[in-house]
Amino acid sequence: MKFSHAISKAILIATLSMASIAQAGLIQVSEVSASHTFGNYRANNLINESGLSGDLHDGGANSKWLSYRVNGFVLFDLGAIFDISSSNIWNYGGGCCGNSRSVKDIIVEASLDGNTYFNVGSYVLNQPKDLPFGPDEILLDTTAQYIKFTLKSNYGDANYIGLSEVKFFSELLPISAPASIVLFGLGLIGLGLLRKKG
Repeated sequence: MKFSHAISKAILIATLSMASIAQAGLIQVSEVSASHTFGNYRANNLINESGLSGDLHDGGANSKWLSYRVNGFVLFDLGAIFDISSSNIWNYGGGCCGNSRSVKDIIVEASLDGNTYFNVGSYVLNQPKDLPFGPDEILLDTTAQYIKFTLKSNYGDANYIGLSEVKFFSELLPISAPASIVLFGLGLIGLGLLRKKG
């Protein structure tokens, strides 16, 4: 009798803790655009994982975004409003034309509607020295659908600035309907067993 009571409590506690944790993870970016783009170094390269193997970027020229001006912006539409915890940013790095094109100073702004932006923070990105290279992680701790990176400086190139890949992460992603039903059902079972034994 005590064993089944303990099992009932365990089911209820596990259900509640799973519901509060939800699903943490990667946010799939819906669309990306940039103020300027040079040649075939398209902004879409920032979100398509080309050049990535695990957490390392190979620096390949066909897997980066490049601007022909040393300032400008990149705008990410996440497709919905998320609680964004952080971003991993793979800088331009080596592999094509030198790592002096890598972004140094960046301002991050966020928006719920794509019209009114608020400041999230200013960051300094590292200049990758070797190939392949890993990301910089920046903490964002904001709620938004749109994230804007304003690029303020690079590591010395007089004409170009670029990035290789960008990912955003959320602490709480929406739980799918089937998962919600399963969690609700487990909670009811746990409550039912507690009432029966109590």
